[in-house]
Amino acid sequence: MGSTRRRVLQLLGVTALATSAGAALPGPAAADTVGSGRGIPAGGIGMHLYTVRDILAADPLGTLRALAGIGYKCVGVSAFPRSAAEIRDMCREARLNPVILHVGHGDIVGDWAGKVADAKTIGVRWLVLSSFPGDMYTVEGMRLGARQLSDAGAAARELGMGVLHHNHDTEFRVVDGQVLYEILLRETDPHAVGFELDIGWAHRAGADSRRLFDENPKRFPVLHVKDHDGAGHWTDVGAGVVDFPHIFEKADRGGVRYWLVERDDQPAPLDTARNSFAYLDAVRW
Repeated sequence: MGSTRRRVLQLLGVTALATSAGAALPGPAAADTVGSGRGIPAGGIGMHLYTVRDILAADPLGTLRALAGIGYKCVGVSAFPRSAAEIRDMCREARLNPVILHVGHGDIVGDWAGKVADAKTIGVRWLVLSSFPGDMYTVEGMRLGARQLSDAGAAARELGMGVLHHNHDTEFRVVDGQVLYEILLRETDPHAVGFELDIGWAHRAGADSRRLFDENPKRFPVLHVKDHDGAGHWTDVGAGVVDFPHIFEKADRGGVRYWLVERDDQPAPLDTARNSFAYLDAVRW
């Protein structure tokens, strides 16, 4: 991955390190962090665009403006079929802050320099691996994945960005006596790799998000805030069985900076956006 780092810098014309060797994952301004209050800070509630993917493809700028009108301040970029420059410009026009870009496994082991260049153009702080290939969900596969994420994160750090891993339920399987997610937590470089915890998938898998925050402090800058009904169906945030206030009590410990709404199905995406924002805007812990 050393050659990839050089290609990243060459591609973007960067000659100096953006962060010092001992720096932690890049973070937002102090105003974005969780302070002594008991609610989500201003600017912290976002929408992961996968939730509105169909209407986004049909009317990207109109969809972004609608999200901003509801009250969202930031977005996670995914399922947005436009160039990096177009995504950047439309987010600016809608006054939405793009904070993450989801990428595929093929990106981190392929043209990583090109993907980092896209992320830099859009203006995100983290590139997020959405999932590993199915055959990697083994002990050795997760160990390999941890090395790949660490190498990719080291290259991204040259430009002041970080790499996160996004989970589904699969990572919480026990294989050969080991929880796969624990391998990623243990074997990734904490200076280069963090985690975007998908609360809904973790909850469905029986994982304890509070414990993850407690045992891995400051490694979870971004959440996917997702809810379900306990019977295998997704719901709008706050309409299901997940006890979000209980989880959010540990948000500061986990280092959470952005709470991104996501719902995998799309029965009424703008209704989901409105209902979920109203819940997160009012939630206290």
